[in-house]
Amino acid sequence: MLAALAGLLLGAGSMAALEFLDNTVRADTDFPALIGAPLLAAIGTLPKVRGNGNQLFLREQPVSSQAESIRLLRTNIEFAAATKEIDSLCLTSPGPGEGKSTVTANLGVAMAQAGLATVIIDADLRRPNQHRIFGVRNDRGLTTLLTHREAPPWEDLKVMVDTHLALIPSGPLPPNPADLLSLDRFRLLVTEIARTADIVLIDTPPILAVSDPLVVATGADGVILVCQAGRTRTEALRRAVGALHHGSARVVGAVLNQQSARDGQTYGYPGYDGPRGDEVASEPPSALIKPAVVNAGLPPSHPAR
Repeated sequence: MLAALAGLLLGAGSMAALEFLDNTVRADTDFPALIGAPLLAAIGTLPKVRGNGNQLFLREQPVSSQAESIRLLRTNIEFAAATKEIDSLCLTSPGPGEGKSTVTANLGVAMAQAGLATVIIDADLRRPNQHRIFGVRNDRGLTTLLTHREAPPWEDLKVMVDTHLALIPSGPLPPNPADLLSLDRFRLLVTEIARTADIVLIDTPPILAVSDPLVVATGADGVILVCQAGRTRTEALRRAVGALHHGSARVVGAVLNQQSARDGQTYGYPGYDGPRGDEVASEPPSALIKPAVVNAGLPPSHPAR
């Protein structure tokens, strides 16, 4: 009995020490102090399935807690756009495998479901994933538009993957991604797309691995950093933000991905934990992103709500 008690105390002490020494980000991390921007959403852990079956969880599990977290992310981006308009948004992460592409894809679906004309650009020209997530071909795309002077209009290369949602895949991978994204042609392309869309989401590689995201971020209206709970170290997140600030990029906030139920805070409202598709209601268009587009036709004295 004494040996069992000693083992129990030793195990509890070891767990407490590991918890104390853990320097990874979690839901209780002080993000404003760490990166100078708020935590926009914490997305729970998804069950493991084969292939890409659960990556578009906003479509497949529309009333799950993860889907609700994406809608919260969309709402918080809209509040950020109320102070300074956001036409284009760059999504990156400190390191690889932290879920930035999955968050980008589901955020695009959420924006489109709110009635916003949304375009996702896969600017990860090293390990692109958007064409896999949405199940489309990748033989033509962004690199086609940037490398061919006689390239067709971008409207001819976009793929409509949902109502109000278009995807421009990466296209064939080039040998010089950073140089290609540094061209004025890329910024002009984003500006041209933003004129006809309500919001442009740009998926980029991890910022601490390559320079591509910094090149894209300096030309975007805002940047969202996706980090993984229990994996992304606070120092890595701090260095990522330092690189973005050095490039004069606007950090809108962070998204905490793969947050376990044990560490995270869940809302226990009925209907947010299981499939109840009969209660999924359509959502009105947002009034905060691209007000000139969404509010078109309204007199100045009657702003859209």
